[in-house]
Amino acid sequence: MPVLPAEVVLAFAEVPLTGTPEQVARGCVDAVRRLSGCRVALHVPTRPVPLAVGDTGAGMDALVTFPAPGGEGTLLAGTRAHALPAPVREALARELGRVWELQVERAATSGELDQLRFHLNALQQVARTLSVVRSGDETVKMVLDSVGEVFFAWWAALYQTDGEDYTCRAVRSPRGSLVARAIPAEVVREIAAPGQAPLVPPRDAKIRDHVPAEVAVVAPLDLGEAGAGVLLLGRRLSDAPYEEHDLALLRALADSSAVAMRNAELLDRLRAQATLDPLTGCHNRRGFDEVLNAELARGHRYGRPLSLVFLDIDHFKRINDEFGHEVGDHALQRIGRVVRHTFRATDSACRYGGEEFALVFPETPKVEAVRLAERLRDVVATLPPTAEVPRAMTASFGVAAYPDDGADAAALIRSADRALYQAKANGRNRVEVA
Repeated sequence: MPVLPAEVVLAFAEVPLTGTPEQVARGCVDAVRRLSGCRVALHVPTRPVPLAVGDTGAGMDALVTFPAPGGEGTLLAGTRAHALPAPVREALARELGRVWELQVERAATSGELDQLRFHLNALQQVARTLSVVRSGDETVKMVLDSVGEVFFAWWAALYQTDGEDYTCRAVRSPRGSLVARAIPAEVVREIAAPGQAPLVPPRDAKIRDHVPAEVAVVAPLDLGEAGAGVLLLGRRLSDAPYEEHDLALLRALADSSAVAMRNAELLDRLRAQATLDPLTGCHNRRGFDEVLNAELARGHRYGRPLSLVFLDIDHFKRINDEFGHEVGDHALQRIGRVVRHTFRATDSACRYGGEEFALVFPETPKVEAVRLAERLRDVVATLPPTAEVPRAMTASFGVAAYPDDGADAAALIRSADRALYQAKANGRNRVEVA
Protein backbone atom coordinates (compact mmCIF):
# COMPACT_ATOMS: atom_id res chain seq x y z
CA MET A 1 0.00 0.00 0.00
CA PRO A 2 1.27 3.50 -0.76
CA VAL A 3 2.31 5.73 2.13
CA LEU A 4 -0.11 8.50 3.03
CA PRO A 5 0.73 11.95 4.44
CA ALA A 6 -1.24 11.10 7.60
CA GLU A 7 1.08 8.15 8.22
CA VAL A 8 4.02 10.54 8.14
CA VAL A 9 2.40 12.58 10.92
CA LEU A 10 1.77 9.46 13.01
CA ALA A 11 5.32 8.18 12.48
CA PHE A 12 6.86 11.51 13.59
CA ALA A 13 4.60 11.59 16.62
CA GLU A 14 6.89 8.92 18.09
CA VAL A 15 10.06 11.04 17.74
CA PRO A 16 11.48 11.78 21.25
CA LEU A 17 11.24 15.58 21.15
CA THR A 18 12.66 16.02 24.68
CA GLY A 19 15.82 13.99 24.04
CA THR A 20 19.27 15.22 23.07
CA PRO A 21 19.78 16.48 19.48
CA GLU A 22 21.36 13.12 18.60
CA GLN A 23 18.36 11.22 20.01
CA VAL A 24 15.92 13.46 18.13
CA ALA A 25 17.86 12.97 14.87
CA ARG A 26 17.86 9.18 15.34
CA GLY A 27 14.11 9.26 16.01
CA CYS A 28 13.57 11.12 12.73
CA VAL A 29 15.72 8.58 10.84
CA ASP A 30 13.82 5.64 12.38
CA ALA A 31 10.48 7.19 11.42
CA VAL A 32 11.53 7.63 7.79
CA ARG A 33 12.98 4.10 7.68
CA ARG A 34 9.64 2.67 8.80
CA LEU A 35 7.80 4.68 6.19
CA SER A 36 10.15 4.02 3.23
CA GLY A 37 11.68 0.66 4.05
CA CYS A 38 15.11 1.78 2.82
CA ARG A 39 18.35 3.30 4.06
CA VAL A 40 18.09 6.81 5.47
CA ALA A 41 20.54 9.47 6.71
CA LEU A 42 19.92 12.87 8.25
CA HIS A 43 22.27 15.87 8.13
CA VAL A 44 21.50 18.83 10.41
CA PRO A 45 23.93 21.82 10.45
CA THR A 46 23.80 22.34 14.22
CA ARG A 47 26.49 24.48 15.80
CA PRO A 48 29.24 24.18 16.75
CA VAL A 49 29.26 20.56 15.50
CA PRO A 50 26.92 19.45 12.64
CA LEU A 51 24.86 16.28 13.16
CA ALA A 52 25.13 13.35 10.75
CA VAL A 53 22.93 10.42 11.83
CA GLY A 54 21.72 7.27 10.05
CA ASP A 55 22.97 4.91 7.37
CA THR A 56 26.13 5.40 5.35
CA GLY A 57 27.34 4.30 1.97
CA ALA A 58 26.55 4.95 -1.69
CA GLY A 59 23.11 4.90 -3.27
CA MET A 60 21.49 7.65 -1.18
CA ASP A 61 20.50 11.06 -2.49
CA ALA A 62 18.82 14.09 -1.00
CA LEU A 63 15.12 13.40 -0.64
CA VAL A 64 13.96 16.64 1.04
CA THR A 65 15.44 19.70 2.71
CA PHE A 66 14.01 21.52 5.72
CA PRO A 67 14.81 24.53 7.95
CA ALA A 68 17.03 23.47 10.83
CA PRO A 69 19.27 24.96 13.53
CA GLY A 70 22.27 26.53 11.83
CA GLY A 71 20.82 26.51 8.30
CA GLU A 72 19.18 23.96 6.02
CA GLY A 73 18.94 20.29 6.95
CA THR A 74 18.94 17.44 4.47
CA LEU A 75 17.21 14.04 4.49
CA LEU A 76 19.00 11.47 2.32
CA ALA A 77 17.37 8.18 1.34
CA GLY A 78 17.73 5.23 -1.01
CA THR A 79 16.10 4.94 -4.43
CA ARG A 80 12.82 3.45 -3.17
CA ALA A 81 12.14 6.51 -1.00
CA HIS A 82 12.42 8.75 -4.03
CA ALA A 83 9.36 7.00 -5.44
CA LEU A 84 7.21 8.33 -2.59
CA PRO A 85 4.42 10.64 -3.80
CA ALA A 86 5.06 14.37 -3.72
CA PRO A 87 2.47 14.97 -0.91
CA VAL A 88 4.35 12.44 1.25
CA ARG A 89 7.70 14.08 0.58
CA GLU A 90 6.14 17.44 1.41
CA ALA A 91 4.79 15.96 4.65
CA LEU A 92 8.28 14.63 5.48
CA ALA A 93 9.82 18.08 4.93
CA ARG A 94 7.06 19.70 6.98
CA GLU A 95 7.37 17.27 9.90
CA LEU A 96 11.19 17.49 9.93
CA GLY A 97 10.96 21.28 9.93
CA ARG A 98 8.44 21.15 12.78
CA VAL A 99 10.65 18.82 14.84
CA TRP A 100 13.72 21.02 14.48
CA GLU A 101 11.78 24.22 14.95
CA LEU A 102 10.68 22.80 18.29
CA GLN A 103 14.31 22.00 19.07
CA VAL A 104 15.28 25.62 18.41
CA GLU A 105 12.48 26.82 20.71
CA ARG A 106 13.45 24.22 23.31
CA ALA A 107 17.11 25.29 23.20
CA ALA A 108 16.10 28.94 23.61
CA THR A 109 13.83 28.10 26.55
CA SER A 110 16.53 25.96 28.08
CA GLY A 111 18.98 28.84 27.69
CA GLU A 112 16.56 31.20 29.41
CA LEU A 113 16.05 28.72 32.24
CA ASP A 114 19.81 28.33 32.64
CA GLN A 115 20.08 32.10 32.74
CA LEU A 116 17.33 32.33 35.36
CA ARG A 117 19.02 29.62 37.43
CA PHE A 118 22.28 31.54 37.23
CA HIS A 119 20.53 34.75 38.29
CA LEU A 120 18.78 33.00 41.17
CA ASN A 121 21.98 31.35 42.35
CA ALA A 122 23.82 34.68 42.10
CA LEU A 123 21.12 36.45 44.13
CA GLN A 124 21.14 33.69 46.75
CA GLN A 125 24.92 33.78 46.97
CA VAL A 126 25.05 37.55 47.32
CA ALA A 127 22.16 37.53 49.81
CA ARG A 128 23.99 34.97 51.96
CA THR A 129 27.21 36.95 51.72
CA LEU A 130 25.63 40.27 52.64
CA SER A 131 23.16 38.95 55.22
CA VAL A 132 25.85 39.07 57.92
CA VAL A 133 26.24 42.66 59.07
CA ARG A 134 29.90 43.67 58.88
CA SER A 135 31.82 46.92 59.02
CA GLY A 136 31.41 49.42 56.21
CA ASP A 137 34.79 48.71 54.62
CA GLU A 138 34.28 44.94 54.78
CA THR A 139 30.82 45.26 53.23
CA VAL A 140 32.05 47.44 50.37
CA LYS A 141 34.78 44.92 49.57
CA MET A 142 32.30 42.04 49.60
CA VAL A 143 29.90 43.97 47.34
CA LEU A 144 32.65 44.51 44.78
CA ASP A 145 33.84 40.91 44.97
CA SER A 146 30.30 39.56 44.55
CA VAL A 147 29.30 41.81 41.66
CA GLY A 148 32.64 41.41 39.89
CA GLU A 149 32.44 37.62 40.07
CA VAL A 150 28.79 37.43 38.97
CA PHE A 151 29.43 39.49 35.83
CA PHE A 152 33.05 38.42 35.23
CA ALA A 153 34.03 42.08 34.96
CA TRP A 154 37.62 43.16 34.41
CA TRP A 155 37.19 45.72 37.17
CA ALA A 156 34.59 47.11 39.54
CA ALA A 157 34.63 50.24 41.69
CA LEU A 158 32.27 51.68 44.29
CA TYR A 159 31.91 55.42 44.86
CA GLN A 160 30.06 57.32 47.56
CA THR A 161 29.07 60.97 47.83
CA ASP A 162 31.54 63.16 49.70
CA GLY A 163 30.68 66.84 49.39
CA GLU A 164 30.62 67.80 45.73
CA ASP A 165 32.31 64.59 44.59
CA TYR A 166 31.71 60.88 44.44
CA THR A 167 34.82 59.46 46.12
CA CYS A 168 36.12 55.96 45.41
CA ARG A 169 35.72 53.80 48.52
CA ALA A 170 37.12 50.62 47.02
CA VAL A 171 38.20 49.13 43.72
CA ARG A 172 38.49 45.53 42.52
CA SER A 173 40.91 45.58 39.64
CA PRO A 174 44.31 44.23 38.61
CA ARG A 175 45.01 47.80 37.49
CA GLY A 176 43.51 49.98 40.19
CA SER A 177 45.46 53.02 38.96
CA LEU A 178 43.11 53.21 35.97
CA VAL A 179 40.14 54.04 38.21
CA ALA A 180 39.55 57.68 39.18
CA ARG A 181 39.75 58.53 42.87
CA ALA A 182 36.91 61.07 42.62
CA ILE A 183 34.21 62.02 40.11
CA PRO A 184 32.25 65.30 40.25
CA ALA A 185 28.76 64.63 41.61
CA GLU A 186 27.13 66.54 38.74
CA VAL A 187 28.79 64.17 36.24
CA VAL A 188 27.32 61.13 37.99
CA ARG A 189 23.86 62.65 38.48
CA GLU A 190 23.72 63.51 34.80
CA ILE A 191 23.20 59.83 33.96
CA ALA A 192 22.54 58.04 37.27
CA ALA A 193 20.29 59.50 39.94
CA PRO A 194 19.85 57.48 43.17
CA GLY A 195 17.22 54.76 42.67
CA GLN A 196 17.57 54.76 38.90
CA ALA A 197 18.05 51.46 37.06
CA PRO A 198 21.58 50.46 35.97
CA LEU A 199 22.51 51.54 32.48
CA VAL A 200 25.19 51.35 29.84
CA PRO A 201 26.43 54.97 29.61
CA PRO A 202 26.24 56.64 26.18
CA ARG A 203 29.50 56.96 24.28
CA ASP A 204 29.49 60.73 24.86
CA ALA A 205 28.70 60.55 28.60
CA LYS A 206 30.97 62.86 30.60
CA ILE A 207 31.70 60.12 33.12
CA ARG A 208 33.88 58.45 30.50
CA ASP A 209 36.15 61.51 30.58
CA HIS A 210 36.64 61.19 34.34
CA VAL A 211 37.40 57.45 34.58
CA PRO A 212 40.54 56.36 32.68
CA ALA A 213 39.34 52.76 32.45
CA GLU A 214 36.46 51.96 30.08
CA VAL A 215 33.13 52.22 31.93
CA ALA A 216 30.72 49.55 30.69
CA VAL A 217 27.88 49.84 33.24
CA VAL A 218 26.78 52.38 35.85
CA ALA A 219 24.54 51.25 38.74
CA PRO A 220 23.28 53.92 41.20
CA LEU A 221 22.96 53.09 44.90
CA ASP A 222 20.50 54.71 47.30
CA LEU A 223 22.29 54.73 50.67
CA GLY A 224 19.64 56.60 52.63
CA GLU A 225 21.09 58.92 55.27
CA ALA A 226 24.59 57.99 54.14
CA GLY A 227 23.95 59.74 50.81
CA ALA A 228 24.26 58.18 47.38
CA GLY A 229 26.64 55.76 45.78
CA VAL A 230 27.40 54.32 42.39
CA LEU A 231 28.83 51.03 41.15
CA LEU A 232 30.98 51.17 38.04
CA LEU A 233 31.76 48.00 36.10
CA GLY A 234 34.28 47.54 33.32
CA ARG A 235 34.10 45.26 30.32
CA ARG A 236 33.55 41.54 30.87
CA LEU A 237 36.34 39.01 30.56
CA SER A 238 34.44 37.35 27.72
CA ASP A 239 33.77 40.70 25.98
CA ALA A 240 30.06 39.76 26.04
CA PRO A 241 27.80 42.85 26.19
CA TYR A 242 25.68 43.71 29.22
CA GLU A 243 22.18 42.82 28.04
CA GLU A 244 18.79 43.67 29.52
CA HIS A 245 18.69 40.58 31.73
CA ASP A 246 22.18 41.45 33.04
CA LEU A 247 21.04 44.97 33.93
CA ALA A 248 17.95 43.55 35.67
CA LEU A 249 20.15 41.23 37.74
CA LEU A 250 22.56 44.08 38.49
CA ARG A 251 19.67 46.21 39.75
CA ALA A 252 18.65 43.46 42.20
CA LEU A 253 22.26 43.09 43.36
CA ALA A 254 22.67 46.87 43.66
CA ASP A 255 19.52 47.16 45.79
CA SER A 256 20.72 44.32 48.07
CA SER A 257 24.16 45.92 48.27
CA ALA A 258 22.70 49.30 49.20
CA VAL A 259 20.71 47.71 52.05
CA ALA A 260 23.83 45.91 53.27
CA MET A 261 25.84 49.15 53.17
CA ARG A 262 23.15 51.03 55.09
CA ASN A 263 23.18 48.30 57.74
CA ALA A 264 26.98 48.43 57.89
CA GLU A 265 26.86 52.21 58.29
CA LEU A 266 24.45 51.80 61.20
CA LEU A 267 26.69 49.13 62.74
CA ASP A 268 29.76 51.37 62.45
CA ARG A 269 27.84 54.19 64.08
CA LEU A 270 26.70 51.96 66.94
CA ARG A 271 30.22 50.65 67.40
CA ALA A 272 31.56 54.19 67.51
CA GLN A 273 28.92 55.15 70.06
CA ALA A 274 29.82 52.10 72.13
CA THR A 275 33.52 53.01 72.22
CA LEU A 276 33.35 56.83 72.39
CA ASP A 277 32.91 59.02 75.42
CA PRO A 278 29.98 61.34 74.58
CA LEU A 279 31.29 64.20 76.71
CA THR A 280 34.85 64.52 75.38
CA GLY A 281 34.70 62.76 71.98
CA CYS A 282 37.64 60.58 72.99
CA HIS A 283 37.56 56.80 73.19
CA ASN A 284 35.93 55.53 76.37
CA ARG A 285 37.43 52.82 78.59
CA ARG A 286 36.17 50.07 76.29
CA GLY A 287 37.61 51.85 73.26
CA PHE A 288 40.90 52.31 75.11
CA ASP A 289 41.14 48.58 75.83
CA GLU A 290 40.48 47.73 72.16
CA VAL A 291 43.01 50.28 70.86
CA LEU A 292 45.75 49.36 73.33
CA ASN A 293 45.40 45.61 72.77
CA ALA A 294 45.36 46.03 68.99
CA GLU A 295 48.45 48.26 68.98
CA LEU A 296 50.30 45.99 71.40
CA ALA A 297 49.57 43.00 69.15
CA ARG A 298 50.88 44.96 66.15
CA GLY A 299 53.97 46.07 68.06
CA HIS A 300 54.65 42.49 69.17
CA ARG A 301 54.18 41.13 65.65
CA TYR A 302 56.51 43.62 63.98
CA GLY A 303 58.88 44.33 66.85
CA ARG A 304 57.92 48.01 67.04
CA PRO A 305 57.83 50.30 70.12
CA LEU A 306 54.67 51.73 71.65
CA SER A 307 54.20 54.31 74.38
CA LEU A 308 51.35 54.89 76.81
CA VAL A 309 50.83 58.26 78.51
CA PHE A 310 48.42 58.89 81.37
CA LEU A 311 47.17 62.45 81.95
CA ASP A 312 45.33 63.65 85.07
CA ILE A 313 43.88 67.15 85.44
CA ASP A 314 45.38 68.72 88.55
CA HIS A 315 43.01 69.69 91.36
CA PHE A 316 39.95 68.90 89.24
CA LYS A 317 37.81 68.53 92.37
CA ARG A 318 38.44 72.19 93.18
CA ILE A 319 36.95 73.17 89.79
CA ASN A 320 33.79 71.20 90.56
CA ASP A 321 33.59 72.51 94.13
CA GLU A 322 34.24 76.14 93.19
CA PHE A 323 32.30 76.46 89.93
CA GLY A 324 29.98 73.45 89.77
CA HIS A 325 29.85 70.27 87.74
CA GLU A 326 28.78 72.03 84.53
CA VAL A 327 32.06 73.94 84.47
CA GLY A 328 33.82 70.69 85.31
CA ASP A 329 32.23 69.13 82.22
CA HIS A 330 33.39 72.06 80.10
CA ALA A 331 36.91 71.58 81.46
CA LEU A 332 36.83 67.89 80.48
CA GLN A 333 35.54 68.80 77.02
CA ARG A 334 38.35 71.33 76.62
CA ILE A 335 41.04 68.83 77.55
CA GLY A 336 39.37 66.25 75.31
CA ARG A 337 39.62 68.60 72.32
CA VAL A 338 43.26 69.31 73.11
CA VAL A 339 44.34 65.66 73.32
CA ARG A 340 42.35 64.72 70.20
CA HIS A 341 43.78 67.42 67.99
CA THR A 342 47.31 67.94 69.25
CA PHE A 343 48.98 64.82 67.87
CA ARG A 344 49.12 62.52 64.84
CA ALA A 345 46.17 60.77 63.21
CA THR A 346 47.64 57.40 64.21
CA ASP A 347 47.65 58.34 67.93
CA SER A 348 44.61 57.58 70.08
CA ALA A 349 43.16 59.70 72.87
CA CYS A 350 40.96 58.03 75.50
CA ARG A 351 39.10 59.14 78.57
CA TYR A 352 40.28 56.55 81.05
CA GLY A 353 37.93 57.61 83.82
CA GLY A 354 36.90 60.74 85.72
CA GLU A 355 39.44 63.45 84.96
CA GLU A 356 42.08 60.97 83.75
CA PHE A 357 42.99 60.52 80.06
CA ALA A 358 45.18 57.97 78.30
CA LEU A 359 47.19 58.52 75.11
CA VAL A 360 48.38 55.60 72.99
CA PHE A 361 51.35 56.40 70.73
CA PRO A 362 52.10 53.57 68.23
CA GLU A 363 55.58 53.36 66.68
CA THR A 364 56.83 55.73 69.40
CA PRO A 365 59.80 55.09 71.73
CA LYS A 366 59.78 56.40 75.30
CA VAL A 367 62.01 59.42 74.66
CA GLU A 368 59.67 60.66 71.91
CA ALA A 369 56.62 60.02 74.11
CA VAL A 370 58.17 62.16 76.87
CA ARG A 371 58.68 64.99 74.37
CA LEU A 372 55.05 64.72 73.24
CA ALA A 373 53.83 64.66 76.86
CA GLU A 374 55.87 67.78 77.70
CA ARG A 375 54.40 69.50 74.68
CA LEU A 376 50.87 68.62 75.79
CA ARG A 377 51.61 69.65 79.37
CA ASP A 378 52.68 73.07 78.09
CA VAL A 379 49.57 73.40 75.90
CA VAL A 380 47.26 72.64 78.86
CA ALA A 381 49.11 75.01 81.15
CA THR A 382 48.84 77.90 78.68
CA LEU A 383 45.11 77.54 77.95
CA PRO A 384 43.55 80.90 78.87
CA PRO A 385 40.44 81.08 81.06
CA THR A 386 37.12 81.33 79.22
CA ALA A 387 33.51 82.00 80.11
CA GLU A 388 32.89 78.23 80.24
CA VAL A 389 36.10 77.47 82.22
CA PRO A 390 36.97 80.62 84.18
CA ARG A 391 40.34 79.45 85.56
CA ALA A 392 43.62 78.11 84.22
CA MET A 393 44.37 74.39 84.40
CA THR A 394 47.43 72.16 84.63
CA ALA A 395 47.88 68.43 84.25
CA SER A 396 50.27 65.72 85.41
CA PHE A 397 51.65 62.99 83.14
CA GLY A 398 53.01 59.47 83.50
CA VAL A 399 54.86 57.80 80.60
CA ALA A 400 55.53 54.09 80.04
CA ALA A 401 56.74 52.23 76.93
CA TYR A 402 56.42 48.75 75.46
CA PRO A 403 58.30 46.48 75.86
CA ASP A 404 60.63 48.02 78.49
CA ASP A 405 57.94 48.90 81.05
CA GLY A 406 55.44 46.15 80.33
CA ALA A 407 55.04 43.22 77.95
CA ASP A 408 51.24 43.26 78.08
CA ALA A 409 48.43 45.76 78.55
CA ALA A 410 48.01 45.24 82.31
CA ALA A 411 51.73 45.66 83.03
CA LEU A 412 52.02 48.73 80.80
CA ILE A 413 49.00 50.37 82.46
CA ARG A 414 50.47 49.74 85.92
CA SER A 415 53.78 51.32 84.88
CA ALA A 416 52.13 54.42 83.40
CA ASP A 417 49.84 54.73 86.43
CA ARG A 418 52.78 54.57 88.85
CA ALA A 419 54.61 57.23 86.84
CA LEU A 420 51.47 59.45 86.95
CA TYR A 421 51.22 58.96 90.72
CA GLN A 422 54.88 60.01 91.03
CA ALA A 423 54.21 63.16 88.97
CA LYS A 424 51.38 64.15 91.31
CA ALA A 425 53.46 63.32 94.38
CA ASN A 426 56.33 65.48 93.09
CA GLY A 427 54.25 68.63 92.80
CA ARG A 428 51.94 68.13 89.76
CA ASN A 429 52.13 69.93 86.39
CA ARG A 430 55.00 67.68 85.38
CA VAL A 431 55.94 64.57 83.38
CA GLU A 432 57.37 61.50 85.09
CA VAL A 433 58.73 58.36 83.37
CA ALA A 434 58.24 54.76 84.44
